[in-house]
Amino acid sequence: MKIKTICALLGASLLYSGMAQADIVQRHVLASMASEPDSEGGDVFTIAGTTACGGKQIRMDARSVNLEEAPYEALKAELARRIRDKTPMLVTLKKCPEGGSVPIVREIAACTPAACADGRARLYLHERFYPTEQENAPNVLLLPLPKGKLPGTWKVDIYSVAGHKLRLSGQVSKADYASGELVGGFVTYYPNGKIEKQVAQDGQGWQEGVTSLYRADGRLESRGSWRHGLPEGTHEQYHATGKLRETSSYRNGKRVDGPVQTFDENGKLSTSYTLRGGQMEGEMLTYFPDGKISSRAEMQNGKFNGLTTNYYPDGAVRARMTQVNDLPTGEALEFYPDGKVQSRQQYGDKGGLLSVQRYSPQDVLVLERRWDAQLREQGTSRSWYESGKPEHSIDYVNDQRDGWRRSWREDGSLLSECRYVAGKAQGDCGEAPPARELLRKEQAWRALN
Repeated sequence: MKIKTICALLGASLLYSGMAQADIVQRHVLASMASEPDSEGGDVFTIAGTTACGGKQIRMDARSVNLEEAPYEALKAELARRIRDKTPMLVTLKKCPEGGSVPIVREIAACTPAACADGRARLYLHERFYPTEQENAPNVLLLPLPKGKLPGTWKVDIYSVAGHKLRLSGQVSKADYASGELVGGFVTYYPNGKIEKQVAQDGQGWQEGVTSLYRADGRLESRGSWRHGLPEGTHEQYHATGKLRETSSYRNGKRVDGPVQTFDENGKLSTSYTLRGGQMEGEMLTYFPDGKISSRAEMQNGKFNGLTTNYYPDGAVRARMTQVNDLPTGEALEFYPDGKVQSRQQYGDKGGLLSVQRYSPQDVLVLERRWDAQLREQGTSRSWYESGKPEHSIDYVNDQRDGWRRSWREDGSLLSECRYVAGKAQGDCGEAPPARELLRKEQAWRALN
């Protein structure tokens, strides 16, 4: 597995551009500076030791260290003095270049005891282990890498910058971490030191064997077998409570058809359905914690197609609707626990809501609205008190108020009225502006769309 693709496995999504600016920081003693600039006008320095990239030279110019010409010339004069005194410097390279060319210096500064405690190079890494700039890096890798256990591999131990906690342990196929592949298996850790993921791999970096994911508290989140990079055999997922959520089986990287059950955080059966061709087919059931059916739905090609019915815990029908390719169609009904209708909603062929009627527990109509095929409210929207007396009435044309808006008190007397034309109020709109409660209810009406 290449370092560039490790984030896909670790559940992160990052831009590859982060690879373009990777800081490798190392203590160096500059031995000399070339008397003439190189072919690109840069200054080449020879060091007393070896860089993390394997050579004995580094290169810089004013642009690479982000300086104007005058400050850059002053920097070179200071470096000439440091060369004579053999003073260690802290050098930051952009990255190890390909093809054996001389690495470019991004920053060079005087050593401090903390930063120059040893001569090891440090490659700074993103949260998901991409090489990145030092100031943005939560993790660090010491270079050069030691030999790994497997032949032709190098050992990788990545630590957090703060706290020096182990974050990843594994092996790569090249001495250059950024261009190598993780092979032979690796382990990642949470900042608190607990294992985040254990990935089994073969010598080529394909997932091979059991991979396990854990939550930050140490509880198992999922576990499954892999063969040559594809899921194979049994895979299990767990709730944060530690209870099994779902078991699935794979063959040649594809999920095996057949009955499927999922469980809630207390281990109780939650849903059951059947897979055919990798999609839900037939009846899907959901359950209450006591095992009674909460809903049943007809599935076809992985979508809701047919009747869906929801139930109260005592088995009474709570709602019923028909769907085609996940979209409601025809009449949908909601019921009170005693079986009386709570609402009627009519849907068009493409799932658009065409009308709604709501009823009180006493079977009194309390709300009525209508829309056209373009989902524009049309006609008169009305609401009633539970006594059956009118409460509000609003005329609509093409989703705009057009006609009268009236409100009544519970005793039947008129509270306010206003006439609208194309959404604009005309003249005097009654004895007082609409009350906040009226506005709230009207907004609730609109939300039914």
